Amino acid sequence: MISKAKINFGLNVLHKRGDGFHDIESIFIKINFGDLLEFYPNTLNEIRLFSKNEIANSSFKEFEFVSERGNFKKNILYKTFEKSKNLLLEIPGVDVHITKKIPTGGGLGGGSSNSAALLNYLFYNTEFDLSDSVLELSKEIGADVPFFIYEENFHVSGLGDILSPISIASGLGVLVIPQISIPTNEAFKSFKKTLQEPWGVKTWNLLNKESIFHLSKGNWSFFKDKFSNDFEEFAFSSYPYLKELKEDLYKAGSEYASMSGSGSCFYGLVSDFDSCIKVQSFMQSKYVDHLVLQFSF
Repeated sequence: MISKAKINFGLNVLHKRGDGFHDIESIFIKINFGDLLEFYPNTLNEIRLFSKNEIANSSFKEFEFVSERGNFKKNILYKTFEKSKNLLLEIPGVDVHITKKIPTGGGLGGGSSNSAALLNYLFYNTEFDLSDSVLELSKEIGADVPFFIYEENFHVSGLGDILSPISIASGLGVLVIPQISIPTNEAFKSFKKTLQEPWGVKTWNLLNKESIFHLSKGNWSFFKDKFSNDFEEFAFSSYPYLKELKEDLYKAGSEYASMSGSGSCFYGLVSDFDSCIKVQSFMQSKYVDHLVLQFSF
């Protein structure tokens, strides 16, 4: 199975919460690029990882550190398996074979996607299959994990764990994976947001009737000056060339371009296959040390 990556279509970071985290608002979209996962039962009552690392940039070492060749107990799959014991007392052992393609520190949600895939495997055909109990468990593992439990795309809020279904047209795009990673905690530390109590009283403003209509029709250019990613300011100040990279996505013909999550990956959306090839060719020729991929959703 493909453990899909996600892109953020608009990302607002709102006030800081009393627990030290931030409320956000975004639209999460799953794309057809991701890790390859296979699950096989074992009789050891434990989780084992067998991995092939195909991450093509500096994130290679970061995955190696949490793979079976490093300290696997720091891997989100190990954490997911251990926490699942809170629901399944006699949890079956599992061997996970993974071909890792999604970079860490890229804003694509690779670890969260892997965690959700394992949860769906462990609880399939049990009393907890897609239950509220599993959803609550997924929130304990990571804020983005609940999104990946389901097939649909969502408007998300809160920590990223409050999901509202949304109709989004099919789309095409080009993903650019730089040779750098941006730690999420460092990106959040860059915000100087005031404390908000009670949490969640800020009005969410990404969606209105116009936005909902154009999302459903795939009119990506409508959002060029309306949606933004608040993490880009930190990314551009830390790595100035990323600003030029985004501008180049527009120069190449993207109708909408943005960084995903807290970075460092960028994407451009287009409306047809010819434009997709054109954008990919332009970006590949200029950013020869970056991985440039077509994707769809």
